[in-house]
Amino acid sequence: MTALALALTLSAAAQAPIARKGAENPDKWIQAAFGKGAVPPFSFTLDGVPSEKFIKGWEYNKKKLTAKEPGSVCYEFSYRDKKSGLKVTATVTGYTDFPAVEWVLRLSATGSGNTGRIANLNAADFSVKEKGVTDWKMRRCKGSCASVYDFSIIEESLTEGQKLNLKTDAGRSSDEFALPFFNVTAGGAGDGFVLGIGWTGSWKADFATASGACTVKMGLENADFYLKKGEDVRTPMASVLFWTGKDDMAGHNAFRKFVLAHHSRKIDGKPWTPLLGGLDWGDPSPCNEYTCLTDELARAIVRRYKQFDIMPEVFWLDAGWYSTPEGNHFDGDFRWGEVGNWECDSERFPDGFVNMSNLMHSFGSEFMVWFEPERVVKGTKFATEHPEFMLQLPDEDYNCLFNLADDKAVDWLCKYIGDFIETNGIDHYRQDFNTGRLAEFWAANDEPHRRGITEMKYIEGLYKYWDYLEKRFPCLQIDNCASGGRRLDLETTSRAVPLWRTDYDYGEPLGYQCQTYGINMFLPLSCTGLYETDFYNSRSSYSSALVMNFSLLDGRQDSREMKRVYEEYKSIRDLYTKDYYPLSGFGDVTGKDIWVAYQMHDPATGSGCIVGFRRPDCAKSTYTVNPKALSPNGTYIVTNCNTGESKELYGGDMLSGYVLSLDEAPDSILIKYEKE
Repeated sequence: MTALALALTLSAAAQAPIARKGAENPDKWIQAAFGKGAVPPFSFTLDGVPSEKFIKGWEYNKKKLTAKEPGSVCYEFSYRDKKSGLKVTATVTGYTDFPAVEWVLRLSATGSGNTGRIANLNAADFSVKEKGVTDWKMRRCKGSCASVYDFSIIEESLTEGQKLNLKTDAGRSSDEFALPFFNVTAGGAGDGFVLGIGWTGSWKADFATASGACTVKMGLENADFYLKKGEDVRTPMASVLFWTGKDDMAGHNAFRKFVLAHHSRKIDGKPWTPLLGGLDWGDPSPCNEYTCLTDELARAIVRRYKQFDIMPEVFWLDAGWYSTPEGNHFDGDFRWGEVGNWECDSERFPDGFVNMSNLMHSFGSEFMVWFEPERVVKGTKFATEHPEFMLQLPDEDYNCLFNLADDKAVDWLCKYIGDFIETNGIDHYRQDFNTGRLAEFWAANDEPHRRGITEMKYIEGLYKYWDYLEKRFPCLQIDNCASGGRRLDLETTSRAVPLWRTDYDYGEPLGYQCQTYGINMFLPLSCTGLYETDFYNSRSSYSSALVMNFSLLDGRQDSREMKRVYEEYKSIRDLYTKDYYPLSGFGDVTGKDIWVAYQMHDPATGSGCIVGFRRPDCAKSTYTVNPKALSPNGTYIVTNCNTGESKELYGGDMLSGYVLSLDEAPDSILIKYEKE
């Protein structure tokens, strides 16, 4: 609920402020922003002329659409230039259960020829103004680049006259520089908005403050093109959620709820929070990933999980199961990166995966398999049999790119992978993408004066492919990986979950703690790997999902400890989709000599947990935290999961300071609390 006063403007064309109070019906907001005679909250230039100078004079139409989901309303607004035939269609969705609105543009050439030159394309161009506020601040997170700093929290001030220009890197939406989610707060007023971007390519977002307003321009990083007769393209999705509260964590938690409600795929009404198990890790050199796994070994490992009573809900088969360009001969030295032969290695898996999947299903588990269909190594089956589907780079001798900008290629891929999934009894689909040159491929394959066209069609082809798989297999879930979590945005979160959010040093606990601490600011669903059973290592990996990579075939670990971790994690898993509170501030939390703690809280039940870590070089055995959201007059049963000791405490006493204590370093403490 918000009393934030809004003024949507484009350049000097101001609109009247619109008050958003509570979770009211969003029709009024949408009508004001996109209504007839208003300059809508997007912009572009046509043959060098800014759209605000002409768009109010274009042919205008409005149509109410059937909402795709409960708790929403949907409209279609179109703006058409009779002279050139360029048509801009804005599909706008407003939410009745959240003060949020979002829109996607389509640009179409409906005339007798090509359009003029379209440039400076901003899918969102608006300002937010709060009475009496001149300065704003932003809280955001870094993207993923396989670093201890992945998803680090960044706070930036937006003082009067200041500008902030952000973008992604190399064509993947959360690669290195920024997650495409931004919580902007109006001074110290406790009001603000979260901007979310739905685009799995090269986006840009520019923020500026002037005359007390925060102005946002978000769109394609590279776009300067004309459309051919009959052609159409789509832009990034802009999503704006307004919030109010005592501090901006109210905005973060509102956005987390919004993502769960409207931007996560659900089966039987539930988001995907699986407890997964790897099939084989740590084989002797030269094996890597799953390059030495066989059907017999995989089934033996499945039975091993069953024997120790730690059955995963989903079994995970990663890279290396397919044949190599040289053929199927098994010498152990498989190169997992040589993708493009999407058929089972017939020597290791003579019957495909059906024996494995049948055994998993008999134990009540499901089966997920790794694919990387976009990156295609030259000489593989895809590259040699379908060269017409390949995008090339002049200086690239190793990789091609499967052309998702080509409708025929997308249709072929849909059927090929869909048939493979069905034939082999695969339940869930894991997609990786390991190239940092995506934007270069797009640019190299754009026609002259058509910069951005390949990217726009490619990204839409990716969505078409994923949507096909989820429609053909209604219970299938997609795991979104791109060298870790480098493709996270509102369009991918709507279809997939990042079950391997970083390619950072596998199992390194300090980095995992930092990454959980940051990514939870915006995304309630994510996952990483678990390798060890001690408190410090295991809890460093806890999130809304978890993939177990225990050593099941040697004596290095204790099966009883595996079982303990398995049960402990399941007891708090659901809390990771509830409200999140970082208890160690918003600065750099990567130091080895500090404590780090966070809280997960369920406002519906009053229950929650506090997870604390004493880092290896930390000299302090105690750390005082100030939990959030507890009832000052409430009574709580508080349990130390390290010792099993429980005691009754008043919420007010905990709010004023709760002491975490660990005698050794490194170590972790887990505190559960339940409201009586």
